[in-house]
Amino acid sequence: MLEIKDLEAWTKEYFEKPENQNKAAKACERYDRLLVKNIRQMIMSGEETIEIEKAAGHDPGKRLEKAKYEVLPFVRVDGKKGKVRINMLDQTAEFIEE
Repeated sequence: MLEIKDLEAWTKEYFEKPENQNKAAKACERYDRLLVKNIRQMIMSGEETIEIEKAAGHDPGKRLEKAKYEVLPFVRVDGKKGKVRINMLDQTAEFIEE
């Protein structure tokens, strides 16, 4: 189990590592490709106007969410057990308590 004392400092350290920077860049590329695919599907279905937020919401398999987030399932932050959800696009992390 990963022990984190300061989530903000840990997040900063996490994204300073080159391998995590590469993962974040790949996640951004994948997210963009999937978003373009959703927009194409909306165009093909006859949508007259397309809003980016609407295209992001048009995600039946939660593919965009899976591309955007990485989850560390067994984490302890400040003595509480839970999981950390890392937003690879915004390079932020949030703790979700059990």
